[in-house]
Amino acid sequence: MKEKLKKLSLATWIFIGLSAGIVTGLIFIQNPDFATKFIKPFGDLYLNLIRFIVAPIVLFSIIGGVISLRDVRKIGSIGSKSIVYYMLTTVIAIVIGLFVASLFKGSFSVLDTSELSFNVASSPSLIETIINMFPSNPVAPFLNANMLQIIFIALFIGFGIIYAGEKGKATADVVESLAEVFMNIMKFIIKLSPFGVYCLITPVVAVNGPGVLGSLSLVLLVAYIAYVAHFVIVYSTVLRYLGKMSPIKFVKEMMPAMMFAFSSCSSLGTLPLNMKCCEKLGADKDVVDLHFLSVQL
Repeated sequence: MKEKLKKLSLATWIFIGLSAGIVTGLIFIQNPDFATKFIKPFGDLYLNLIRFIVAPIVLFSIIGGVISLRDVRKIGSIGSKSIVYYMLTTVIAIVIGLFVASLFKGSFSVLDTSELSFNVASSPSLIETIINMFPSNPVAPFLNANMLQIIFIALFIGFGIIYAGEKGKATADVVESLAEVFMNIMKFIIKLSPFGVYCLITPVVAVNGPGVLGSLSLVLLVAYIAYVAHFVIVYSTVLRYLGKMSPIKFVKEMMPAMMFAFSSCSSLGTLPLNMKCCEKLGADKDVVDLHFLSVQL
């Protein structure tokens, strides 16, 4: 029995944690305070661990990716291709989403917004946005979890190590060692994902009741119809003809990241797990590091 449990994939364990959390939430529906006070804190603790590991993982992964390629032009080529790819697929995703939503127009319940108010904050100018991309000190980006500034710090350090030549080798070794250390910490945190998912979903169901699982069922149905259409039209085509990979295999290997993103609603928190899944699929680690650089940009 123990051997069979050990062979279960991470995606299976996350699904078990999600299902167990829903059942537990229904059990505590009459006493939601218990789930909120004694179960939710462990979910928050897990999210804190995820948030803690993201910044150093991004920092040292990007520095390592830049150092390993040793060619600034190649880095620019990979980054520019990734950005163009995401721009194109995003446009297609928007078109599919609008088309599917239009098919269900009038099917959704209308919410009363008469008592709601919202103050729109003034958006920064283009110049201010560009200026804010560059950190004024090396500590603030990590305290504020400003990923864009962390990425620029990583790029500057990576380029500095490359241009330092032989004198930068010692720093490169330290970066490689730290990257390995934080990767192992990340693996430990990821193993806690089923428990984290359980603790996150339980209080949601306990507080909101079973209605939270069904009230937005139509919205979820429409969303997933659009997701499936986008996967079939875009991802399957790209995987089959550019990646030379079976879409079924891709979904199977990426399922842990997908299920964690669904349960936590955190794209940033899903980043370390996403990187692990990509490497498991056979993607080159250096390309994975720079790929997530382009995604954040």
